[in-house]
Amino acid sequence: MANFCSRCGSLVFPGSDSCPSCGAYVSGESRTKQRSLTEIAAQRRPAPRTVSEEDMKAPYLPYEPRPSQLSIISDIREAMDAGRHIVIESGTGTGKTIVSLAAALEHSKPRNKKVVYLTRTISQSDQVMRELKAISSLKRVTGIAVTGRGKSCLLMRTVRGYESLPPQVLSSLCEEKKSKRACPYFNTLRDHMAEVESFCLSEFPKSDKLDEFCESLGTCPYEMKKLLMKGMDVVVAPYVHILSEDIRSNLLNNLDSDGGNLTIVIDEAHNLVDAAREQESFSISLRLVQSALDECSTIRGGDAMLCDGVMLVPFITHLKNLMRSLATSKLGLREKEALLEPRVIEGSFFSKFSIDRHRLEMCIDRLQDIGDNRTEILMERGENRVSELFDLAVALRSWMMTPDEKYVRTIKTGDDGEVLHAACISPSDVTSFLRKTKGVLHMSGTLQPLEQYVRTMMLPEDTVTRIYPSPFPKENLKVVYMENVTTQQKEMAADPSISSRIHRYIAKMCNAVDRNTLVFFPSYRMMHDLRPFLEEYVKKKLYWEEPRQLRRTMQSLDAFRKGRDGVFFSVMGGSVAEGIDFPGDELCFAIIVGIPYPPPTLESKAMSDMFDRMYGRGKGWEYVSVAPAVRKMKQAIGRLIRTEEDRGMAVIMDKRAARYVRELDCSVTRDPVGDVASFFGDQKV
Repeated sequence: MANFCSRCGSLVFPGSDSCPSCGAYVSGESRTKQRSLTEIAAQRRPAPRTVSEEDMKAPYLPYEPRPSQLSIISDIREAMDAGRHIVIESGTGTGKTIVSLAAALEHSKPRNKKVVYLTRTISQSDQVMRELKAISSLKRVTGIAVTGRGKSCLLMRTVRGYESLPPQVLSSLCEEKKSKRACPYFNTLRDHMAEVESFCLSEFPKSDKLDEFCESLGTCPYEMKKLLMKGMDVVVAPYVHILSEDIRSNLLNNLDSDGGNLTIVIDEAHNLVDAAREQESFSISLRLVQSALDECSTIRGGDAMLCDGVMLVPFITHLKNLMRSLATSKLGLREKEALLEPRVIEGSFFSKFSIDRHRLEMCIDRLQDIGDNRTEILMERGENRVSELFDLAVALRSWMMTPDEKYVRTIKTGDDGEVLHAACISPSDVTSFLRKTKGVLHMSGTLQPLEQYVRTMMLPEDTVTRIYPSPFPKENLKVVYMENVTTQQKEMAADPSISSRIHRYIAKMCNAVDRNTLVFFPSYRMMHDLRPFLEEYVKKKLYWEEPRQLRRTMQSLDAFRKGRDGVFFSVMGGSVAEGIDFPGDELCFAIIVGIPYPPPTLESKAMSDMFDRMYGRGKGWEYVSVAPAVRKMKQAIGRLIRTEEDRGMAVIMDKRAARYVRELDCSVTRDPVGDVASFFGDQKV
């Protein structure tokens, strides 16, 4: 179902369950009756041929094996049997979901281990449940898809603005209601457990379908999933269930596990590193500081003692003034961020209040206690929010406790004012947990270089790496690059003719074929600058990705897919480049403008320096800039071929692609317009 945000009205892309504009969870109540593009694409794929008897080489594979599938299953199973991690890049058509499940179950079932299958999106978890149901026709297997409290708690939906409530507030409200037996849905769990379990075992429902079934019985989906997962062979969960230390601890408790009896499968693993860094990064905004300061007026007497004569209001006021002072002294006229010296915040508090580190920690402890008490009062009043004093204390504690070598600390400024930001460059929490887990599969269609993934995730030295190419005919996909254009700013500034060549070539190639075409730009700015020219000279139906206008973008994308001779202009790395299938004639031709190196930031520079120190000079650039750029290009190219009958071609408009000929399996073209027309058999040049 296509979802729209009930808070701001923005359209949420298929596979996502939160608003990209405001971050709110999109509830079932805001769904339309329009099928999502992902569901439509899934229905158009040819169904695999099932088998009636198990193959001893792959007893949990319910389909006739495609080329290489038995080898992939064998490699995964052998690595897991040896207690090793295995990292694989598996091309389109290899059936990553089914082979990973078949191998993980074959390894886990005889050992009484549970499979925890981690996905990035809800649509990917839906696919896992479909494959589990297919396996169940051949072998007995059980599974359940779990989501967070905010998505499955029926009682919270009756609370005004529940979509925006922090997890700790939802948890507090829920625990309070349960302790008082004031939640009618929780009170009926035991009455309906057998009925819900039977439904799961027979239907293998998607998470939202299970929620709907529980709601029809008047029982809590969230708590029911916690009870049932203990008896399931496979638990499908979002990344956050392993990335967040608190949520991971709850998951392990619900599974009665210390991690030793788990087999973990990580889907779309190329996203995991950035997701882990983001999970461990945090900020302290001036807005939060000011809100905490405003909240002090609600405290009896207007102030409180923190420690050894340090008062609450002066303590927070000093932080506010310090942030403004750092922004003024560190940031130039057009600068948005600047590095901070190690422990500059703590040192300022030491000097201002004549305290040491121990007493500063005591001040923060007391601040957190005050915030905790304020939160209880707010809950009792029905405001259902966490005190800003509490949030500030937690953030300050994190700022003090995080190690300098694994974080980049900066002062930033933007529309919301000054921000202290601590960016994690080495996500030690999740990597430490995974390293201690025996039998983990990391897989993706775009994971090369595998060595980079192994090192950045700090996996064990005996980790197995494998690459499995797509079984589809190689002649069905052609990738070429142009050597007379580039988007490198230095060269474009030195030779203005490069820009005009890019304009003309895009128009000529779009006009050369009667096929659906996707053009990927390196930035919204470049797309915006070229739009007037392209609208005048491309003689086809044109569609555009609109920044911050997701409803219009999705409407345009839907119309583009329904036609067969349009051009959709997008930005590399967006939702169109990754996560949406274009089977058959929905997409045949892709133009990639430039090499999508990530923009330089203080965090990326720090990561690059770290990898240079750890693995040798040059590895930082390779790991931080080259690998993400090549993956983005491969993801865009991968949109072209989704079935063995598809044919597609991609042109990379940048001579720097010559550096990545092996990774992209591409060759140079000196006549891109003619080559495109020749590949598709059109004579329009």
